[in-house]
Amino acid sequence: MIDPAWARVLRLGPVLGFVALGGFGVQVLRLALHKAFSIDEFQYAHAAWLVSRGQVPYRDFFEVHFPLVYQVLAPLFSLLGDAPLNVLALRAAMLVPLAGACVAVAVLNRREGRVAALLAPVLLLSLPPFVRFATEVRPDALAIALFLGALATLSARPATRVKGFAAGALLAASVWGSQKVLFYGGAVGVVLAVDLVLRRGRAPALVSTPRAFLAGAGTVLAAVAAYLTVSGSWAAWWRWCFAWASEHQRHYPGFSPNKYLLPALEEQPWLFTLAALGFVATVRRWWRSGSARWSDLDLPLLLAVPATFGSYALQRAPFPYSLLPFLGVLAPFMARGAVEVLGWLRSPPAQVAGAVALAVLLAVQGLRLEALLDGDGNARQREVLARIATLTGPEDVVYDNSGGYVSRPHAHFYFYTDAYLRGSEAARLAREVPEALVATGCVLRVDDLRTSGLPPTLRRFLSEHYQPLDGDLSLWGQRYEVSGSGPLEARFLAVREDRYFVEPESILSRGALFIDGARVTEPEFVLSRGEHSVRYEGPGSRFHLLWLPRDGRRWTPRPGLPPTYSRLF
Repeated sequence: MIDPAWARVLRLGPVLGFVALGGFGVQVLRLALHKAFSIDEFQYAHAAWLVSRGQVPYRDFFEVHFPLVYQVLAPLFSLLGDAPLNVLALRAAMLVPLAGACVAVAVLNRREGRVAALLAPVLLLSLPPFVRFATEVRPDALAIALFLGALATLSARPATRVKGFAAGALLAASVWGSQKVLFYGGAVGVVLAVDLVLRRGRAPALVSTPRAFLAGAGTVLAAVAAYLTVSGSWAAWWRWCFAWASEHQRHYPGFSPNKYLLPALEEQPWLFTLAALGFVATVRRWWRSGSARWSDLDLPLLLAVPATFGSYALQRAPFPYSLLPFLGVLAPFMARGAVEVLGWLRSPPAQVAGAVALAVLLAVQGLRLEALLDGDGNARQREVLARIATLTGPEDVVYDNSGGYVSRPHAHFYFYTDAYLRGSEAARLAREVPEALVATGCVLRVDDLRTSGLPPTLRRFLSEHYQPLDGDLSLWGQRYEVSGSGPLEARFLAVREDRYFVEPESILSRGALFIDGARVTEPEFVLSRGEHSVRYEGPGSRFHLLWLPRDGRRWTPRPGLPPTYSRLF
């Protein structure tokens, strides 16, 4: 008989579980708002802003990902406006699919008991390799949440037509969220299709309401087809998301899946051990169920484990965010493994000791999550985004290779580039990007990690026509060196009709500056778009002709400062 004192302690388990869930929830919220933005997030955020302005991916701007995350997030820009800092709202919005993933893994474990159902979201939120990317603006984060939702809805009993419709819709929507779902979701989809054909809805079946399930999937697919038809983007979608993506996959500089998988295993060995225990226990129970195994509600989840791992391991360049699907489907098994271990502890004191050990391990995970804030987190990036909003207006064109300006127009169809594109399209980038920068009146440039990989002629154009405001931002302008041997004769290209200024102002008193033959007497002046002659008569000196930002404040170029805005992860 269990001692009443120990029984009271054990009854605190669910309460402590909800406390842990709430604690990790607060930590996840802090991470979403304060963790540094990765370079890819800016790309996805800018694509969402473009969609909010009526532009169509593939047809109007370069994209190779399925667009659901852009379409879901685009209304936020329509609602909140064009401030680049609204990318924080996108981060906050990504907490919704993360919360959905937590609900899904809890539902997937509902038949395992209250402890397993509660532990699944707690362990999911305690897993830094998952939380790190699930709190970011990423297609994979939305896609895995939808996929887990589909699995959870399929497993929910009693089955209803509403649940069947929702399961089909969620599964189809997850595919529209990421091409990766075609692989790991396809494996599950094939099994469900076989079940539908063989059983035709007769119980017991994996899909208890086949008509509702197919209606849900068909509704989403019909909406996708209608979107591609109305936008006239079928051909462009196929070209960039399949033909070009396939070529990209074959030629992208690759690396081993172990590069990011092994560090994750080494940092959280106990969680992956629990997942292995839970998976083995579930497989053993599934196999022992005899002929009923083929209608077991855990079968799709079991299949999802090797399918999601294969989706990661078979990529030529398996970056760590590609682990999201695999880690997501492991979460229910982590909880089942924990329950399995607690079941080995027969005495109440041993069970309490096991619960305490679990609490200590979760506390360690909390510290690891805290480390993701990385010093000041995104404080510097928020400063840069706020400065972009001050220097430019919503219609001012900005350039970089990641969309780091978020809610400003870009200059070229290839608004972002990766290693393969910079190599395969080097001649086109070198020829067309400078022309596009001038044609669109691009006034600001954001330095990013990809600048060094651009063609040399393009880099030279950028350094000659954009002067550094700091290590991360450069504004349109040119630098002039005056020797003591005679007057300076040069040209200045005004990228747009606008206000410009001379820096330093003191050169106007030390000598005589002429633009198009007219002497400049005030530091600020208006220039028409195009080339202008520049003549300076006076002692040897260095000066700049610079674009005057929207805030009307003159500035001094500061070369040599290190860039800090752009980060890989």
